[in-house]
Parts: sequence; C-alpha cells; structure tokens
Amino acid sequence: MNPNVLVVGGAGYIGGGTTEALLARGIPFTVYDNLTYENHYLKPVNFVFGDVRDHDRLKPLLERHTHVIWLPALVGDGACAINPPLTKVINQNSVEWLAANFDGRILFTSTCSVYGASDQPVTETSPTGPLSVYAQTKLAAESFLRDKNALIFRLGTAFGISDTYSRIRMDLAVNYMTMNAVRKGKLTVFGGAQWRPFVHVNDIGQLLVDNLDKQHRGIYNIATENITIIDLATRIHETTECEIEKTDQKFQDNRNYHADVSKALRDGILATCTPRTIAHGIQQIVRLVNENRVADLEHELYSNERRMVAIMDRYANHVSP
Repeated sequence: MNPNVLVVGGAGYIGGGTTEALLARGIPFTVYDNLTYENHYLKPVNFVFGDVRDHDRLKPLLERHTHVIWLPALVGDGACAINPPLTKVINQNSVEWLAANFDGRILFTSTCSVYGASDQPVTETSPTGPLSVYAQTKLAAESFLRDKNALIFRLGTAFGISDTYSRIRMDLAVNYMTMNAVRKGKLTVFGGAQWRPFVHVNDIGQLLVDNLDKQHRGIYNIATENITIIDLATRIHETTECEIEKTDQKFQDNRNYHADVSKALRDGILATCTPRTIAHGIQQIVRLVNENRVADLEHELYSNERRMVAIMDRYANHVSP
C-alpha cells in the first residue's frame, strides 16, 4: 500500500523533522494541528487547522489516510502539572479515541519517562514507575494501542534544531544548558549523577518515517546516547569553555534512567550510528545563540510550561490564546 500519512501535531517541534523526512521521501501527507505552540504555520504543505478533541473534524481525515503519525501531547512534567485533567484528555483520552476509530498503521511517540527512576538500564520489559502526570498519561495511552497495528517509540529527551518553520524548544536539557553556557558563561549542575537518554529531534522524525511500513509493532526504546547530566555539562564546557559549578543540592526532577535500545537495534528500527550526536546539537545551539537568530530565547513560545501558564492565564481572563 502506498502510504498517505496524516501527521497529527505535525506543526510542533518533532513535527518539523518528521515532515522534512516525509518531503525528502516524496510521501504524501497532511498536517493536522491547532498551533498551541505556534503563532503561524508557513511550511508549504497540506495543512488542516484542528484540535484532537474535535472528533467531527478529525474522523473524516482519518478515513482518507492509510497511516497516522500521532504527535500531539502536552509534553513535560511542568506543563502537564498545570492542568492534569486537560493533560489526560489530550495525552490519553485522544489516543483511546484514535484506537477505536482508525484501523490503519499508527506510529505513536511515548517517552522513556514512564520508567521513572532505575539504577539499572531499562528495557521495554522493565517495570514502569511514572513520576509525573505526563509520564502517567503517556503510559496509559500506550495501553490503548496494544492490539493495533501500532509502533510505539519510548523516546529519550530530544535536543537540537528541528527545521526552519518549527519553533525550537529551549526547555530541554541539551538546548537549555547550552543556551545558559553561552549566555552566562556558567552552568550550575544539581547532583549530576542522574542518567538520561538523548536523541536528536530530526533523528526522531527520520525514524518515524523510515518505519512507516515495517512489520514491527509494539514498544521500542529510542535513544542514540545515554549520559549523565554532569557528563553532558562537561561536553558543553568542551565546546563553550563555560564554568561548571556543581552542587549537592537536590534537584526536583527525580528521574534517572539509562535506556537499553538493544531491541530497536536488533530489529533494524534504530540505526547503529547517526551524525546528529549530542556534540552536533550543542554546536547547533551555540550558533543559534551567538548569531542572535532568536530575539528572545526566554519567550514563552520556547518553553512548554511557560506557554501553558500563559494560555491558562489568558483563558482565565477570557482572552483567546
């Protein structure tokens, strides 16, 4: 079957790299998005403005597409904690509805945050222990896809620049720490022994597209590098020559996990190497900051949590976001 893809949430950070990969392959697709984190969408591709809660608008689109790449979510612990009921509707209930109303191929982005904290490398069969509303709703959403033709990626923390049209996220570890290193000349690391898996945002998009028609189903850990936060700070120091200030003060984020990606490598889901390393991502952010390509990196648009706070404030004051 020749794929015709509906990229739900395709105007976002991961959507940028995903749509670039689809364009490169010449695969027809439509983006469906409500522009929660964007002021506009200028990429010259098929676009439908809509919300995942608008089933009357979304269902006819599903019927005209063979594949769905499902990216929409409130992402991040802070952003999801602002309004847990809304988070559940968007991250969890919408996937339950998708599973009941679409019989084609589904590619779904979950998160390694479902593992919570573990001293041992985590595989897809390791116990889960989500520590946040974000991780809880993503784990629940996975359950609705168990009996579907679905490929579920438990993603490591994304980093890097997506494409020309999509906003960059400056609330992600590599991006945020590098920005601070360049602007302030110093990084403060809390503890630092905690492990995180990382993957470039464009590798995520490429993997989604490359696996559209593979026969594999189920859950796969996706990461290209696992490092500790202190090692990440050291790599940023090597590029920026920033000062590293280490403190034993406890950081509020208790997550600690090292993602074992053996299954994804064995099944050919994940490539054995990528040029989009953490070092590459650090260099991208250094250039972005030094060349002043973003007027205000602290603007709400570049942080999921600050954006959600602003949206909720506007709703409270009866102002449309």
